[in-house]
Amino acid sequence: MDNGLNMRVLLNRLKKYLQILVTKDLEEFGLTAPQLFVIKQIYHEPKTIGQISKALGLSYSTVSGIVDRLERESFVRRIRDERDRRVVWIEKAEKLDEIQNQVPYFQDDFYIQLFEGIPEDKMKQIKESLQLLVSELEKKVEEKE
Repeated sequence: MDNGLNMRVLLNRLKKYLQILVTKDLEEFGLTAPQLFVIKQIYHEPKTIGQISKALGLSYSTVSGIVDRLERESFVRRIRDERDRRVVWIEKAEKLDEIQNQVPYFQDDFYIQLFEGIPEDKMKQIKESLQLLVSELEKKVEEKE
């Protein structure tokens, strides 16, 4: 039981520090971490609020509120589907393209920079441990399906 508790604490701390690092960079642009998660969902292709909600594990109303704020700030826009007017797509707006090069999280080398300075042997250990954890969690998910 102690292992599970320690793991929970470690995973929560990892999440917390990653959020702090990302949030510090986002503050300059008036963005929050939840807004960034929504942006990441639509960054390469438009999605509906329902698709974003499912991908992030957030309620429809929560995502809708985040999209409202992003739209007000001109980061995203809502577009009605041409074939089915009931469907509304959320896509990135030009303002997002303008700041893309300024926000470290949007850069391909974000994680490379984040882990810069960690010795190669330790990075290898971290990668192997994370791969093992993901593999074990995938098995658990498959068992539940």
